[in-house]
Amino acid sequence: MIKCCIFDLDGTLLDTINSIAYFVNKTFQNHGIDTVTAEECNYFAGNGAKTLVRRALESKNSYDENTFPSLLSEYKSAYDANPTHLTEVFSGIRELIISLKEAGLKLVVLSNKPDFATKSIVNHFFGDIFDIVLGGIDGIPLKPEPKAALDVISGFGILPSETAFIGDTATDIETGKNMGAGLSIGVSWGFRPESELLGAGADVIVSKAEEIFAEVLSVG
Repeated sequence: MIKCCIFDLDGTLLDTINSIAYFVNKTFQNHGIDTVTAEECNYFAGNGAKTLVRRALESKNSYDENTFPSLLSEYKSAYDANPTHLTEVFSGIRELIISLKEAGLKLVVLSNKPDFATKSIVNHFFGDIFDIVLGGIDGIPLKPEPKAALDVISGFGILPSETAFIGDTATDIETGKNMGAGLSIGVSWGFRPESELLGAGADVIVSKAEEIFAEVLSVG
C-alpha cells in the first residue's frame, strides 16, 4: 500500500518553464549575453539552479568560471524576489492533491530548485496542504541522490516500498529507483519526453493528473 507521495515541483505540479526562461534571460540581458528559449530551458532545468545557469551559459558559449558565481547569484536573487511570475498550476493538480490528502496519504514536494523559492512558490499556489516541502539546501545532495527523500519518509515512519515518487524527468525517476520507491510515476506534460522517462525506468507514464490517484491506490 502506498502511504506517501513525493512530488517533483517544476514540470510536475507547476508549469514554471516560462518563468525560468524569463529570469535566465533577464540576467543574461544585463550582461549582453544572448537569450535562451523556453524550449531550451526544458533541458537546462531539473538539476538545480547552478546546473541550469551553467548549461544556459554554455549553450551561448558564455560560460566563464570567474564570472559564473556572480551571474548565478544574480539569477537566484531575481527569481527569489518573484518566483510565481509566469507560473501556472497544471490542469487537475489541485484536485489530485486534495483527493490524495483526503485519502490519508502523506504529501511531499521535493525539488532541486533552491529551498527558499520552492517553499515560497508552493505556499503561494497550494497553501499548507503538503506535509513537507523541501528544495535544494547546501550540504544535502540533490536528486537523483535519495538521501533527502529517505530522510523525509523515515520521519514519517514510512518505508520506501510504501512511497510513490512522481516527476517529469529522468532525474525524478532515478530518484525513485535509487530510494527503492514502491512506484515511480512519470508525467507526460512536463519538461521532458516520455522516451526519457521510460528509459529511466518509470513504472508507469500518466497523461492526466487524475491518473496518478488511480495508480497510487491500485498498489496494495
